[in-house]
Amino acid sequence: MAKAKCNPQPNEFNKDTEFGRGEIKDNALKAVVTSQLFRTRVVKAKKGKGSFNRKMKHRGKEPYSKFSSKWILNRAFFLLRVKELFD
Repeated sequence: MAKAKCNPQPNEFNKDTEFGRGEIKDNALKAVVTSQLFRTRVVKAKKGKGSFNRKMKHRGKEPYSKFSSKWILNRAFFLLRVKELFD
């Protein structure tokens, strides 16, 4: 025989859900909707469109990417040398 499923019916309002609002006094619906549970999340696709992951050795090589710290330091030292030559 199959086990009988037991669905416990709560006698009182279930207060186990944490909304991150402390004690709700005035507008319970607003407190629920503006809580962390309803915050939008961005999920990176694992397959399909938008799922491509570049390998670490090729990251940052695009011309539109941010400059690397190595490039910035080289540029700073170059400018210091040029300044010393002309002063």
